[in-house]
Amino acid sequence: MFVCSDQRNEFWAPLLEKAYAKLHGSYEVMRGGHMNEAFVDFTGGVGEVLYLKKDTPNPPGLFSILRHALAKESLVGATALSDRGEYRTEDGLVKGHAYSVTGTHKVSLGFTRVRLLRLRNPWGRVEWNGAWSDRWDGSGVGGCLAGEKEDGEFWMELLDFFRHFDTIQICSLSPEVLGPSPAGGGWHIHTFQGRWVRGFNSGGSQPGAETFWTNPQFRLTLLEPDEEDEEEDGSLGCWGAAGARGPARGARTPKCTVLLSLIQRNQRRLRAQGLRYLTVGFHVFQVGPRLLGLWDSPRSRAHLSGLLRADRSPFCARRDVSRRCRLRPGHYLVVPSAARAGDEADFTLRVFSERRHTAVEVDDVISADLHALMVPYIPLELELQQLFQELAGEVRRWGCGKCYLFVFPVARAHAQTPREIGLRTCEQLLQCFGHGGSLDLYHFQQLWGHLLEWQATFDKFDEDASGTMNSYELRLALNAAGFHLNNQLTQALTSRYRDSRLRVDFERFVSCMAQLICVFRHCSQHLDGGEGVVCLTHRQWMQVATFS
Repeated sequence: MFVCSDQRNEFWAPLLEKAYAKLHGSYEVMRGGHMNEAFVDFTGGVGEVLYLKKDTPNPPGLFSILRHALAKESLVGATALSDRGEYRTEDGLVKGHAYSVTGTHKVSLGFTRVRLLRLRNPWGRVEWNGAWSDRWDGSGVGGCLAGEKEDGEFWMELLDFFRHFDTIQICSLSPEVLGPSPAGGGWHIHTFQGRWVRGFNSGGSQPGAETFWTNPQFRLTLLEPDEEDEEEDGSLGCWGAAGARGPARGARTPKCTVLLSLIQRNQRRLRAQGLRYLTVGFHVFQVGPRLLGLWDSPRSRAHLSGLLRADRSPFCARRDVSRRCRLRPGHYLVVPSAARAGDEADFTLRVFSERRHTAVEVDDVISADLHALMVPYIPLELELQQLFQELAGEVRRWGCGKCYLFVFPVARAHAQTPREIGLRTCEQLLQCFGHGGSLDLYHFQQLWGHLLEWQATFDKFDEDASGTMNSYELRLALNAAGFHLNNQLTQALTSRYRDSRLRVDFERFVSCMAQLICVFRHCSQHLDGGEGVVCLTHRQWMQVATFS
């Protein structure tokens, strides 16, 4: 029922299995799955799956891929798919079973070169009995290579391997696992953690869709092409989970090998609740020199539709979707996404390359334009001044109640569609623009100028005149108003100010803008030596924090 060792005094394996089951919630959710999930979990490497097509019995470059992977100490496995569980065939293979690929070898028979793979059945028994197996006596070479003992390990010709196996799973180990100088050279790796959030950055997988540009984006720069492999008879191609192949045989254009891996985090434990993995994948776009200078913030995302797609992964309902790409040196944009807009999940994107590369998340630096914090000069109409003075009385100042009585009906009268500003928002406006919890005529003129500008911005991005903006439009409106926020802060604001229908009405927009102005003003007053560090006392921090 559980993993066990042939040695009665060896017990670490079931203990490790129990810990793994606790990590995911139960033994039940570990049932089935893919070999690569265990590879990745126990090594921290990056997994990829190659599907072998029966109509392509000898895909060029695959032997070289396996040889390179084993030289880099990658873990390699192979499976023969089955619709009825595990069963043994007449040739000694077990359908529906996972095998390890442990070595490659070339044998010359006259003018013919035979390419061999060494496989191992993890049971430690039940072996292939065809050509080149331990028992094969066709030339005697097979026995010389493998040794005639029942240890589960055997040699197999590459063509026979294609006929009997359906998938190859490779886990490329990270430099941390391999150590400073692994055999055959190491990988260079970047890791990014992210999350798709409904109504914010879960924009779906169709590049032509309106919301696609909201997906997380990562810029990849490849500068050094791989070394040419003179020995192989074909290009490595571009193998992914769909088994697609890249450039034609004999192409000598310098290329960089990049392995991209997208993992859904913390999803396996949800199997006990009947939930499955989301369908996810990623697109890779090429960024030309003319657009490169614009690619420093999310404001450049409007150019995404004009980019040339260089590659893409398949979109699969699997935990780990990976693709080995062969790309020319240059700049690229990697856009991971869920297939359906609105799907939510945590994800990890990892980038492996044989040569050095740079990779950064496309994000904005938190800042505010000067005009966003300055008081716009909008002369106050004489009627408004008189109305203010009548309500203010002899003290010539307003409290929250009078601010509500004035701002709500006047703002409503100036709007294209009926809008409300509630008492709670008026309290926030008094905290932001008033002095001592009240508002004189001078400070009211500041508030009124901002309100009119915010109203114009809101109308601009409320294109359907519904009186609300969606979360995507909110991000555009904040940028137009002069506030440049990184992805994490924008996500926090979106979650804070949208309603249950993922909409932001005018009052929520006003509250958000007032909050940003107050925070940026306080931070600018307490910057320490121009180093971007804000120093606040506990009382000052509480004052800023309680504005929400």
